[in-house]
Amino acid sequence: MSKPLFVKKNKNIKSPLNYIGGKYRLLNQIMPLFPRKIDTFIDLFAGGCNVGINIKANKIIFNDNLTYLIELFQIFKNSNTTTIINHIENRIDEFKLSKTNEKGYKEFRNFYNQHKITLDLFVLIAYSFNHQIRFNNSHEFNNPFGKNRSSFNDTMKYNLINFILKLQKNDNEFIDNSFENFDFSQLTKNDFVYCDPPYLFSPPFLWNKL
Repeated sequence: MSKPLFVKKNKNIKSPLNYIGGKYRLLNQIMPLFPRKIDTFIDLFAGGCNVGINIKANKIIFNDNLTYLIELFQIFKNSNTTTIINHIENRIDEFKLSKTNEKGYKEFRNFYNQHKITLDLFVLIAYSFNHQIRFNNSHEFNNPFGKNRSSFNDTMKYNLINFILKLQKNDNEFIDNSFENFDFSQLTKNDFVYCDPPYLFSPPFLWNKL
């Protein structure tokens, strides 16, 4: 029996992306540290959006300097769920993607790098090693094939649909700035900035503008 395609009440939403440093498993430790009432929540290093997607705030701003990632989230926000799933499944059929078809994966990776169709990035991630996102200096996706491990399985589909439904329910904005260029000038004491810089061996930094 397939899993229900709806958001469960009182349950944290898991990002469909296996982003390095994702905080899904730590949400129950992190979220009690936040203020109870937040006007605008800024997820300054959004990554897979595991934190921001689960926050109760009047508005949520997701910022990440990886433009391709922000464009993908904008597609999730503005597109019909059925349309997204159909695109994914059609690509899987077109390139015969599976856990074992490395040739098909490489052909699809070349196709994505040539055409940069935004939603194709998610399909590519689904079959890449550990579902990870990796680009080279030429902005080409270069993560290897996830042989015998990675695929667009029922769990990934379930997480994607629930993520999209929650994303479309909230008031969100997506920005692809470097954190150094982010405009903090309009923030008030009712806003909250969450900073979880990548590749730092330190706990997330929480900041209220006073």
